[in-house]
Amino acid sequence: MLTALIAAVLGVAVFGLAVRIYMGREAENRLAPGETINLAELRSPLSKPGFLACPPGYCQTAEAITSPVFPLPWERLRDYWTEVVSGEKHLEQVVTDSEHRRFVYIQHSPTFRFPDVITVEFVQLKPDRSSIAIYSRSRYGEYDFGKNRKRVVRWLALLAKVAQPAIRCPERLAGSFWIQLTFSRTDP
Repeated sequence: MLTALIAAVLGVAVFGLAVRIYMGREAENRLAPGETINLAELRSPLSKPGFLACPPGYCQTAEAITSPVFPLPWERLRDYWTEVVSGEKHLEQVVTDSEHRRFVYIQHSPTFRFPDVITVEFVQLKPDRSSIAIYSRSRYGEYDFGKNRKRVVRWLALLAKVAQPAIRCPERLAGSFWIQLTFSRTDP
């Protein structure tokens, strides 16, 4: 009985190590065909476990929450964004598309290094107003335990702390921890 238990535990450990090694390989830090997307062109329903935040009127999906609007040009918002994500563990920027103000990241889970793909687009609304669209999704699996939602909401909260949005975030986010931040309202 004890030998069978030890063998089972050892088998699970070896399997876990094999998954970690496989997911940690360099190929997991490259985008697969179809993973480069334009967030404004996404349509419902979104595939795979994921979470989307977009500025008002930018995305055409019912699942998207509304991201805050900031009283600054998109270049300055990008600088704040870079500051926010610079401390993220296991995050690697894999695409920089300056023409479309799009950046794509891959972030690996700490234990098994499962990759999540995060696409970020900066949206210039007016010369002195910008916002951000973020789509975080799992590459593998059908359920993410809310990880993508938590990531997007946390990143928006951190960005709001440093960049001070001009417009209060919508009621649809009530209950999430980042709605509790104090926002200045300077534009209706």
